[in-house]
Amino acid sequence: MKLSQKSILLLICACLGFLSVSAPSYAHEDKKEEKKKEEGKKEEGKKEEHKKEEGKKEEHKKEEHKKEEHKKEEGKKEEHKKEEGKKEEHKKEEHKKEEHGEHKKEGKEGKESKKAAPQRTYEGIEPLFYLDAKRKPYIEPFSEHGEDKYYLCRGTVGEWYREVLTKDMNILAAKSGVAPVTGRICAMRLVPTEKPPNLPIVTIEFYLNTDVMRTCLLGDHCPQPRFVIFSVKDRTLYRTFILSDHSKHIYKEYCLNNKSEVLADTSCWKHFEEEE
Repeated sequence: MKLSQKSILLLICACLGFLSVSAPSYAHEDKKEEKKKEEGKKEEGKKEEHKKEEGKKEEHKKEEHKKEEHKKEEGKKEEHKKEEGKKEEHKKEEHKKEEHGEHKKEGKEGKESKKAAPQRTYEGIEPLFYLDAKRKPYIEPFSEHGEDKYYLCRGTVGEWYREVLTKDMNILAAKSGVAPVTGRICAMRLVPTEKPPNLPIVTIEFYLNTDVMRTCLLGDHCPQPRFVIFSVKDRTLYRTFILSDHSKHIYKEYCLNNKSEVLADTSCWKHFEEEE
């Protein structure tokens, strides 16, 4: 079949028209596809952002949970410390009560021992002095001045008797207007004599403090002497107390018997010389 030239032209025009109509249709489809892809990407982006947000929230929750656990742990530790503190306080309180009980016992024992302590100097569990038959101590002297020798009271004077001497000394100190002594700082002084039976004179020297003691022992004078000089007459012990304060121009002597009674406001040897 032969087509005319006109038919051929019409056929070509129809084909061109089809192509011109179809091209925009395909382009539109491509745009839709691109749009879908873009929408898909956006959706994926949103999902990714959402996941990240959820992850952050989860991390935040975990962090908050950790903080809460830490607070609880700290609270437990604090409670434990408080409990331990209470237990410690309780132990201390119990210990104080026990100590107080011990002090009470000691106080009772002390009172009982004081009640049982002798009223007379020749009676007692502990001796007056720790001396041998020649009035020599069993310890070495800590200081010597010429022939005079000084010994620490501890180891030479009975503790109970030192308390008796301290009490008597302070009663006389109040009477004389001079400072009292504690009785803890003292020394035994032995002064040799040529009078038969050649036994040294025993003197107990009390000091107000260590500085006064140093001055009295190392210096040429003793500014605040507190001396007790012992003498025996008719097998009875007498004590001469000498209290002085050079700054106040005070010098006092007293003679006491073994019952702590004041016999005279002078030394015992002067007192007995006057009686004779």
